[in-house]
Amino acid sequence: MIDSIRQQWAAGAVVYNAWLTIPSPWSAELLAAAGFPSLTIDLQHGLIDDPTALQILHTIDQRRCPVFVRLAWNEPAAIMRALDRGASGIIAPLINGPDDVRALVAACRFPPEGMRSYGPVRVGVAHGVAEPAAVARLPVIMPMIETATALEQLEAIADVPGIDGLYVGPADLSLSLGLPIPVDFGAPSFREALQRITAVCQQHGLAAGIYATPEIAADLATLGFNFMTIVNDGDLIMKGAIAALRAVAP
Repeated sequence: MIDSIRQQWAAGAVVYNAWLTIPSPWSAELLAAAGFPSLTIDLQHGLIDDPTALQILHTIDQRRCPVFVRLAWNEPAAIMRALDRGASGIIAPLINGPDDVRALVAACRFPPEGMRSYGPVRVGVAHGVAEPAAVARLPVIMPMIETATALEQLEAIADVPGIDGLYVGPADLSLSLGLPIPVDFGAPSFREALQRITAVCQQHGLAAGIYATPEIAADLATLGFNFMTIVNDGDLIMKGAIAALRAVAP
């Protein structure tokens, strides 16, 4: 499944993603059934705990839809648990420099390349591979760029071997740069930062990911982003409910 995403990136395609914050396999399945080519379980700001994340992975595996996990923190044990349970990719938050990225990659790789403990209890069943080399090749690894410090060390971060892309957290990046929330994607200084990130990704052969909205997706694609989270399950319900109420009681 995850190889299809890598192939799409190599072919110059944009891969869209839906963010999961609701602790329910059913809402995740609905987004997969809608046709999203990838999903992300948000363990940082979402309401999903580890047991529910496993239930979501069980459910979505039947739909052949790659599921990423956005960690609560760049912490080795959490990374190993997510991968052993069958996550197709890891998005690690609040990366500040190359040392953070090296720690992330090490937690995803078995010795001698890394420090990951070998125990593919579920990943071997879900992905049909058990050999260490094959298991280690599975996950897409994406450190997040969402701090001014990370932006300063962008080239050094991108130079770390083993990563597949960089993923922008626009809200935290905006705050870290002294810019407002909600994010103004058109602000010259913010746009300049985004352009720099995509340029570095292109130079290093990395995917460029970002949390976005459908309204700005086309513009961000012109900047070079090719992995975009465009919906959030909770926002979809809220916006749909508001629209339905306004339709009958404006």
